[in-house]
Amino acid sequence: MAPPATAWQRLIFGLILAWWTCSAAAIRPVPTAANLAADGKAAHSARQPVVVLYSRSLCTWCDKARREHLNAMASQAARAADGALYRQVNLDSDAPLVDFAGRKTSHRDFARGHHVKMTPTLMFFAADGRELAAAIVGYRLPEFYGTLIEDAIEDSRHQLRNGTK
Repeated sequence: MAPPATAWQRLIFGLILAWWTCSAAAIRPVPTAANLAADGKAAHSARQPVVVLYSRSLCTWCDKARREHLNAMASQAARAADGALYRQVNLDSDAPLVDFAGRKTSHRDFARGHHVKMTPTLMFFAADGRELAAAIVGYRLPEFYGTLIEDAIEDSRHQLRNGTK
């Protein structure tokens, strides 16, 4: 029979549990896109690119990309001055969406308009809907996926600073 836990052991366990609960609560899912025109304006004023994750329901690779990289990156970026604004568009959804130009469309039609067929796909946009960096298609090389995203965001910031592309 194990000896009863000491007060110190209970305190340490409680602190670990509290830290774990708080850190898990701080990571929120990538928000679903609703109004990319408004998101673009917010990103423009913060000098950030808009990162759009194209996903679909029952996409295990999308779930893995969100769980292992994108949810945490989106949560951290929302609090960082040099971050990016993350949104998710669902290829198999007819949910309403306002595009970067302020036109009403749907998630499905917006994805179709950007010729997205494979998920997950990440695209990097300026406030006006211009693509800033090469899209990341698929979830290849999971150990380097975060670096690929960070590099594309840095390329996007470079494009925003220099007004090129």
